Amino acid sequence: MNTLLKPAAPPADDWPELIPLDRPQLPPLELSRLPGWAGDFAEALAKATETPPELAAGMVLATCATACARRLRVVVKPGYSEPTNLWLVVGLPPGNRKSAVQQAATAPLVDWEREQHEITAPEIRRTNSERATQQARANELRRKAAKAQDAQEAAELAREAADIEAEIPEEQYPPQLWTSDATPERLGVLLAQQGECIAWLSSEGGIFDLLQGRYSNGILNLDLALKAHNGDPERVDRQGRPSIFLRCPRLTLGMTPQPDVLQGLATKPGFMGRGLLARFLYLLPPSPVGFRTFEGPPMPESVRAAYAAGIRAMLDWPSAIDDEGNEVPHLVRLSKPAYAEWLAFAKDMEASMGPGGEFEHFAGWGAKAAGAAVRVAGILHGIRHAHGEPWQAEITAETMSDALAIISVAARHSLAAHALMGGDPELAAASTVWEWIERGRRERFTVRDAFNALRGTFRRVAKLREALDLLEERGYLLVEEVPHQGPGRPPSPVVRVRPDFARAWA
Repeated sequence: MNTLLKPAAPPADDWPELIPLDRPQLPPLELSRLPGWAGDFAEALAKATETPPELAAGMVLATCATACARRLRVVVKPGYSEPTNLWLVVGLPPGNRKSAVQQAATAPLVDWEREQHEITAPEIRRTNSERATQQARANELRRKAAKAQDAQEAAELAREAADIEAEIPEEQYPPQLWTSDATPERLGVLLAQQGECIAWLSSEGGIFDLLQGRYSNGILNLDLALKAHNGDPERVDRQGRPSIFLRCPRLTLGMTPQPDVLQGLATKPGFMGRGLLARFLYLLPPSPVGFRTFEGPPMPESVRAAYAAGIRAMLDWPSAIDDEGNEVPHLVRLSKPAYAEWLAFAKDMEASMGPGGEFEHFAGWGAKAAGAAVRVAGILHGIRHAHGEPWQAEITAETMSDALAIISVAARHSLAAHALMGGDPELAAASTVWEWIERGRRERFTVRDAFNALRGTFRRVAKLREALDLLEERGYLLVEEVPHQGPGRPPSPVVRVRPDFARAWA
């Protein structure tokens, strides 16, 4: 018997709960999963601004990742480790105070930068003045060498110029933790200047414009971003200037774009195929606009101060030094119970990417989920030990459990984001059918009617039936088989649209 066979359309009140195509019911992110001062701040910020907890949590995690990525790397097992930079997207419509939440969450980064600028400014000016003086001396010697009549004298002057240039100190730059706009070349320069670690924090989705080639005549600029997510070596070529060589670039992304910005990203060349979109953790909370009271309790000063002190402590962690004298992140290891929890999660995610699995159509994200869990665990560990030396302690099972809970919520939201971006073919097909129904205000039609109208999209009736099946599962419509007796072709099934929609169209 056909699973779509129904005796008759039920009354409107008896229809199942409607599950929107673009806004499925998504689990909330529990702020208690953020330890101590970070969770307290996120909760107080969400209440004060009357914004979704996911927005505050996302920006707090991005801020903490900005600090942790400079100093911590998590070793899962021999031969496998993860950096602690994160790519986070919290999608919310306009009017949700996204800028206010971002400003509050990132305020300690801004304050630390400002203070470091004041502290380092005299030394930077002295060093750069010395550089300019020595470069001028070298230029003068080179000018004399070019005019010298005697070859030996010219060679001697050129040698002196080269010796001076060899002693010129490296150019110094004021500390910078984040940016909100940069060309690809500038992003590479910032990474080189700032210990190969920088964050892009913005209440908009400008990074997607950058990667689509806004500054390069539409030519994709994915290489540096992809490498800077994983910490892979990269060379940045610059016009008229020496290339930049990066050993282990780490880029953190924290963005709160409008959901409209996400729509259609999966169809952008290279975005899905090269794994760009699979690297983000997505959160799509419901908008509270229309239900706010404007009486949110103010942020307790003690909570704000504890948060600022925690971020500052993380920023002040010293770096480790490798055998060649280079500054590198400290290594943090998992405890055995933490590793066991992580391994079980990784195996579950692997199974979900198989045929018929939840992540069959977003396997790129599923394949990176276990690594993202390690990164989140490293950040939570850093928060717990912000005022100490986190590299001296192992990541506990409790911390890993919190990280896996965060990733599990992000997994549900990321699947919804994948559908929003056009990456779920089944949901995209159902949306196409519903758009045709809604556009024509069709309260009743046959499957044959729909197939004839949508033949350019659905080459076979079976594919159309799959889309109708999904719409029926979500409560949008009902497909009825028409009774048929005797010879001849059976009549086409009848589709009845949910009465709520029909009444709204009247």
